[in-house]
Amino acid sequence: MKIKKLLIRKTQPSEEIIREITFNLKGLNLIVDNTPEDLVESGNSVGKSTTIKIIDLCLGAKSIRELYYDSDTRSENNDVKNFLSKYKVQAELILIDQKGKEYSIKRDLYYKGKKYIFNESYNEQEFWNRLKKLLFNLSEPNPTFRQLIPKFVRLENTAEDKMIKYLPMTKSDDYDAIYCFLFQIYTEKLISKKNELTGKIAECQKTIQTLEKSKSITSLSFLKQSLEIIDTDLIDLNEKRQQLSYMDSYKDELDKKRKLTVYINDLQEKMQLLDFEIDNINKSIESLSKKKRDIDFDTLKAIYMEAQSYMPDLQKSFEEMVNFHNLMIQNRIDFIKGQLYTKQELLDQYSKQLSEILKEKEKITIEVLDEGLLDELNMLNQKIEDLSLKKGEIQQSIHLLEEQEQIRQSLNNELSDIEKQMNNEKVADNIKRFNQIFSDYCQRLYGEKYLFAYNENWKEEKKFPVSIASLGGKVGTGKKKAVIVAYDLAYMQYSIELGMNVPQFVIHDKMENTHINQLKTIFEICEGIKGQYIIPILRERIDKVEREFIEKAKILELSSTNKFFGI
Repeated sequence: MKIKKLLIRKTQPSEEIIREITFNLKGLNLIVDNTPEDLVESGNSVGKSTTIKIIDLCLGAKSIRELYYDSDTRSENNDVKNFLSKYKVQAELILIDQKGKEYSIKRDLYYKGKKYIFNESYNEQEFWNRLKKLLFNLSEPNPTFRQLIPKFVRLENTAEDKMIKYLPMTKSDDYDAIYCFLFQIYTEKLISKKNELTGKIAECQKTIQTLEKSKSITSLSFLKQSLEIIDTDLIDLNEKRQQLSYMDSYKDELDKKRKLTVYINDLQEKMQLLDFEIDNINKSIESLSKKKRDIDFDTLKAIYMEAQSYMPDLQKSFEEMVNFHNLMIQNRIDFIKGQLYTKQELLDQYSKQLSEILKEKEKITIEVLDEGLLDELNMLNQKIEDLSLKKGEIQQSIHLLEEQEQIRQSLNNELSDIEKQMNNEKVADNIKRFNQIFSDYCQRLYGEKYLFAYNENWKEEKKFPVSIASLGGKVGTGKKKAVIVAYDLAYMQYSIELGMNVPQFVIHDKMENTHINQLKTIFEICEGIKGQYIIPILRERIDKVEREFIEKAKILELSSTNKFFGI
């Protein structure tokens, strides 16, 4: 999929196109800013980065505020903000596939604006899902669309560690899914399933650790060894009890007592489980109550002020917002307390039943058995009862742990099956093919060869799944920007050669600091690529490049008298 055209239009009071940009379908696409560098530094922006920010918004970026907010000065351009709102400005991105079919994506560039594909409106998640299918032909949940598209649209000043770790706050498991998809190391279904299983196994392990901690359990093996010892002791005690001489008339009563003991054990196991659940609920209530007590007023105030900057006529006061925050927490506490009351009532019922049964059992012992047998039998029975209760506790713990262990084993078996289906030979073949292109581009840029590597054993070795390094060592910071360009262009060429369903465009910002020699080489590389390389750049930075070449690559030229929105 390539970018054919970007249109910016007013929709009120009547429809009017204010900017139409047609892209070169192959090679370099330049957005040229004729503003002198001294004026740029003084804040006289004409909007050269606006084009690519709008493309990013059409591709699912969240905040339209980026169009009028300057993060360096922390200020808003109210002229642009008011213009977008007053005329209900809309952007339309037209994509084109290899067969020539066009796809229309529209994004309203004002507060509470909508998102459209072929004039059909979508909410944010549906919009992302549709774009993922359109641009990546991917229906599996992992990786997500907004995990993939920033690889192709890099708008921030790329730091040294952001070439391959380009997403903030992202786990290595997610990066593994991303790179396995991007380099077709494994199929989409296998990648998504592996990622899902990894998450479930982590949750299962956390549950096991919680159980072990709450019951002070060393291990499942320890519990089973303890159970065997108790079973041996119970056998010995029961044999001693059977050897006692007592009247046949006592047997029925003793049998009744044994049945009551079994019932008692069952009730106590149920009560033990309820105690565990009630304890967890109380901890949840305590945690929520702490959040209510320890409310971060500074953070809430900052959120409120930011919301007020978007909605000056905000109807709710800060105090009302704080009260609403506390009310939401209190509602959660009340809901959990409802569960607590239910379980406490059930525990009380079991406790009453247990008390009644114990009284009945005590009555049998005192009133029926003759005093000559009472002491010895009671001593044996007490030991048997104590051990039986202990056995019940251990059996319950074993049951809970074994249940989680079975789930974990089942998940591990599924994961093992998934990994067996993954063709390891394909990893080396695909990476080798990419590196042939990547190292060639780097050689042309710096006279050095750089390589990309995927580590199949990254988890066992506790490393990041992929890495990039030169044959002579680590990538130098000064060279980083151009190497990122080489990396992204090489991937684009690689994906086209393999016929992959990924965007056939790369968008970069902040290219002014790249040396002119590297810029010239990048432009030369772009002449041989089948995809699109799109960058905004100052005219002064490329004044040493042949004018004819610049004019051919230029898709938009801006200046202080021809700003992007014309205002």
